[in-house]
Amino acid sequence: MDFRVTPRLGIEFATSALARQAAELQRTQQQISTGIRLQRPSDDPSAVRRSIIQKDQLTRLETNVASVQQAQSRLSQAHVQLRNAQELLIQAREVALSAAQATEPAEYSVLAKELDGILNQLFSIANSSDETGFLFAGTATQSQPFTFDPTRPYGVASYSGTSANSELHVTGDVSRELLIAGDSIFGGTVREPSLIIGSTGVAGGQSSTTAIGYRKLTLTHTLTTFAAGSGIAAGASSAAGDTIVGATGVHKLQIEDTSGTGAFGTVSLNGGAPVNFTSTTTDLKVTGPSGEVVYVDTSALTAGFSGSVDITADGTISIDEGATLTPLTFDANESVVDSRDNSVVYLDTSGRLYAGQGVIEFPGTTDVFDTLVALRDDVLNERGLNTQNRLAAFDRHIANIDRIENHLLDQVGVQSVALEQLDKLQIRTEDQSLEQKIRYGETTSADLAAAAVKMQELLNQQQFTMAAVSRVLSQNLLQYLQ
Repeated sequence: MDFRVTPRLGIEFATSALARQAAELQRTQQQISTGIRLQRPSDDPSAVRRSIIQKDQLTRLETNVASVQQAQSRLSQAHVQLRNAQELLIQAREVALSAAQATEPAEYSVLAKELDGILNQLFSIANSSDETGFLFAGTATQSQPFTFDPTRPYGVASYSGTSANSELHVTGDVSRELLIAGDSIFGGTVREPSLIIGSTGVAGGQSSTTAIGYRKLTLTHTLTTFAAGSGIAAGASSAAGDTIVGATGVHKLQIEDTSGTGAFGTVSLNGGAPVNFTSTTTDLKVTGPSGEVVYVDTSALTAGFSGSVDITADGTISIDEGATLTPLTFDANESVVDSRDNSVVYLDTSGRLYAGQGVIEFPGTTDVFDTLVALRDDVLNERGLNTQNRLAAFDRHIANIDRIENHLLDQVGVQSVALEQLDKLQIRTEDQSLEQKIRYGETTSADLAAAAVKMQELLNQQQFTMAAVSRVLSQNLLQYLQ
């Protein structure tokens, strides 16, 4: 059977060929205009698969670069804030030095106001933030880390952030600590032995105290009794006027019955100056070498008694402004509780004690805010210290400020190292990202020179096809009959 090619069939063949050529030409033109070789999966299935993997890796690296840059920004801002805080502590130290030299109330008032200004700036620094959250809140970056109550005598700053440092997690790299939690930066450093100021005779105990800052110490006399045998008794003013406190035998009376009948003689307290007595004396004031006082009744003195008499002087102790009066057990490690916050202070009350008031300081426990509040209070002499104790307090405040400043400088140093490491991490991550971009480009990008040659070939082929079709379709009657 003969197969005859009609004009219509030729036109269909030509149209189909031209359509294929036009489609290929369009893809080539699109590659040249976009620079991308892979326009659809069928262009190169294996290359498309490879490009998807490379694109995912590139996206991860670009995300890592952005994360590192954001971490650098936050860490740099925190670094600046801590440097500002350190400069404020230098100013506070200068205020403390000036306070030690001041003499006029107006000078103290000006210095106290300057400290209030420094405190306000430190409060602002502690709660500093950027567009992503608070800098010194640990991992709780969306919550304000510090709240302040300047009316409290200690613990003016309450930290509500976390103690965990914020971290930077980058794929393919170890987790890095980024921002240090605020309680580590602005909090106390290392607790030192308790310091008792005053003339109560109380000393620091052996166990670990939990109180921070300082406490006012109040030692109160309650009852005086004497060992049997001498006939001496407590005087009428003993309950209200005695200032001795201590276990049996810590305080002693020395009685000399010079009359031999108990009619008259001398009595002394703790080796102090002798005081004359008679058998009619019922409320004799006897003063010891440290100013301690005991009132005695010598009206029933045993005739002819001369010698030492052990005294038992009971009392109470308080560290919470008198809210709780703890009876003394005269132990070398006596625990006293502050009812306001349930903190425990361990004290040595086994020695010779004297009724009165004092102050217990807990060096190394105060944060930067409590340290400056305590300095301000002593500048205003809120504790009523005498000149000697006040100057000594200023020296301790300066030492505390130096301690905290050194701690801040340590944190600044840690941040400097972290910034240096982040710089290196950024360079490495950017290099990896650039390398991955090159690989991805090699996989997906078009070879413009080859594409241009191919496009010219397609144009030539299209022109040849159209010329051939034109010649076929332009046959005469004789050619058609043949």
